[in-house]
This record gives sequence, C-alpha cells and structure tokens, in this order.
Amino acid sequence: RSSSPNSFPFRLPADQPPPARGEIKDGRVTPTYVLAWTCDTSQFYRGLQKATGREVSFCNFSGVVRKNWNPDPVDGLKAEPIPFPGIDGNYYLVALSNRPNVDHKRRVLGLQGDPLISSARAAMGVDVEDVEGTLQWLRWP
Repeated sequence: RSSSPNSFPFRLPADQPPPARGEIKDGRVTPTYVLAWTCDTSQFYRGLQKATGREVSFCNFSGVVRKNWNPDPVDGLKAEPIPFPGIDGNYYLVALSNRPNVDHKRRVLGLQGDPLISSARAAMGVDVEDVEGTLQWLRWP
C-alpha cells in the first residue's frame, strides 16, 4: 500500500470531502487533507482585527486566534483552528482535517451551521463576503 501524492488531487471542493486519512482507496492510502479558507496576508489580518478588535501582525496572529476561539461546548470534538502562513504568501485558515475521528464528511453537509467549522470561522475572522468562497479541501502538507 502506498500513498503516491499524484494519485490524490491537491485540491477538492468543500462539498466533496476526501476519504478519511489512512483509508485505502484504489490501492492507495489516503493522505491528510485539511478544509481551509485561503486569503492573502492583509485580508487575514484585516478580518481578524475586525473580528477581535485587536491589532494583528505576524508576531501575534496565532495567539489572537487562540484567545478568540470559543468551541461549541455541545460538540465533543475540539480541534483548534490553525492559521498557517504558506510559502506562496497566502494564509491557509484550517478549520478541520480528514482525520478518522473528525467525521468530516458529515460536517461538510452543513458547512454554515456545523459548530466546529463555525467556531473556526469566527476565531479566524473569516470575512464571509471576502474569503468564504475560497473554502476547499487541500492535501496537507
């Protein structure tokens, strides 16, 4: 069993989740995927500052997100959102992954109302008009 990077697409639409990580598909091991919004640095800092009222920079963005994150207490899974600065100059605002314990396929059926995705959206200051349309599954890393 192998996991050739070329056997799995790099990107998938948000409403077409990949199999769970480690699941065998066509003789290949499914790699890790993350559901993430993509935005440039200024969009991310502006959205996060607007959502939190705090000054945001490269030095403090992860702390601001952590302080702003309020997981839904009804939801048993508490996967902290991750804003990841990419080498391409964009930020990847990771809401969840395809780990087997996340039940990612069920969660994407209700993208707007899922508590985990909603808490990530709020914690990272995702601007619905500006950034929401960039949400997609990305092979990680």
